[in-house]
Amino acid sequence: MTLFDQHTHSSRALPECSLLNLPMSVLMNPSTVEWAASGLYSAGIHPLFEGDWDAALVHLEALLEQGRLAAVGECGLDRRSPVPMDRQAAFFERQMLLADRYARPLIIHCVQAWDLLLQLHRRHPSGVQRIVHGFRGKPQLAAQLLRAGLHLSFGWHYNVASLRLCPADRYHIETDEAEVTLRQVWEKQQRDLLPDDGKKCSQDTFPI
Repeated sequence: MTLFDQHTHSSRALPECSLLNLPMSVLMNPSTVEWAASGLYSAGIHPLFEGDWDAALVHLEALLEQGRLAAVGECGLDRRSPVPMDRQAAFFERQMLLADRYARPLIIHCVQAWDLLLQLHRRHPSGVQRIVHGFRGKPQLAAQLLRAGLHLSFGWHYNVASLRLCPADRYHIETDEAEVTLRQVWEKQQRDLLPDDGKKCSQDTFPI
């Protein structure tokens, strides 16, 4: 089977089998990118970014207009950021609307701001996929996000109960910044999808 890396920062990832997240330095200066013909790229304003958010948004929209991006993000909300939450929320909303306008999936970074994320998600219903990347939360939170219609992407670290809870049609796999291959991540998750009795999980319930 062909595996697809939903979110990676590694330039060594196979272009046609991965969504390469462009760093903020590249988003601020897109002319430095060497675009691979078969490459799939994402870009967005990371909530920990301490530069010029207005300029970054202009560059982001330009790349979307040029058809350079397969997804918007990672972007979102992070209470560890020195950027005020109201500013984070305002720019996240604008990126949500850009993803909707250009029919691109939204790759979401969220730390300690789940209530605000759900509030904004419900304020702007969408037909595009909204994917919470690198999800490590407990199954109670996973269930809440899934009920709201969000997708979950799991990397090397995750809560096993949340992984088992996620239905196949909302499940994604990623390497993010981990120094592992996508197949290693996938094989680790497949082992954890085996319940305690060792029987294979149903494909209707679990991503196999």
